[in-house]
Amino acid sequence: MKYWLLLALVILQTGCAINHKVMVGNEPVIIKQTPGKGKAYVHVHQNETTALKAAKVAIAKQGGSLLTLVHSGDRNIVFHLHNQRYEFDPNRIYSDKGIKKTLAQFSRYTPEAHREVKKLASKIKDLIPEGKVIAVHNNSTYSLKDYLPGHKLARDAQAMHMSPNNYYRNFYLVTQFKDYLRLKMNGFNGILQRKTATDDGSMSIFLAKSQYINVEAGYNQLAEQVRMLLYA
Repeated sequence: MKYWLLLALVILQTGCAINHKVMVGNEPVIIKQTPGKGKAYVHVHQNETTALKAAKVAIAKQGGSLLTLVHSGDRNIVFHLHNQRYEFDPNRIYSDKGIKKTLAQFSRYTPEAHREVKKLASKIKDLIPEGKVIAVHNNSTYSLKDYLPGHKLARDAQAMHMSPNNYYRNFYLVTQFKDYLRLKMNGFNGILQRKTATDDGSMSIFLAKSQYINVEAGYNQLAEQVRMLLYA
């Protein structure tokens, strides 16, 4: 119950949010920026609603800023350009290689579409503040198990901690060893991203040299995701 009271408090305070509109083809994408002191939370997948609720609760408890995307799509962003439909994952656009791959995966790639998507990526990059960045995500297929030896993301992990006491969908992915060690010592699941991890255009690649912490949790794990955010 206390989480919902805190969330209601945050909702009442959202009048201070700043909306930055970026036209991606014919699609207006709003980057909603709520300023604050402390951790910088970033939420890029619109359908991951538990993660957004968790971030707002954590901000009510500890303070912090928030960037979140609003558009007419669900997880991915869809736009039209020259009567052609395009679709992309907004967490795969922070490198040119990533933009090309995500457009090709979900629709088609053209240089013109690339330029449109890059406008959004550039604006998000400009709005991310210095210091610790906390990405908030929910998952239903992606999980800690993808980094186990022999699995598809194993080579992207420098180190991995999987606690038998924790749900495998709840884990951190971090870029700094000190964060990996601190969170491991507190009993959480975690991945330390390898310095040579595959460039998939994700924010973790863009911020590989910064203090970046991705907090992943299942969609039904609100209380646990709040707890993870408070430790992040």
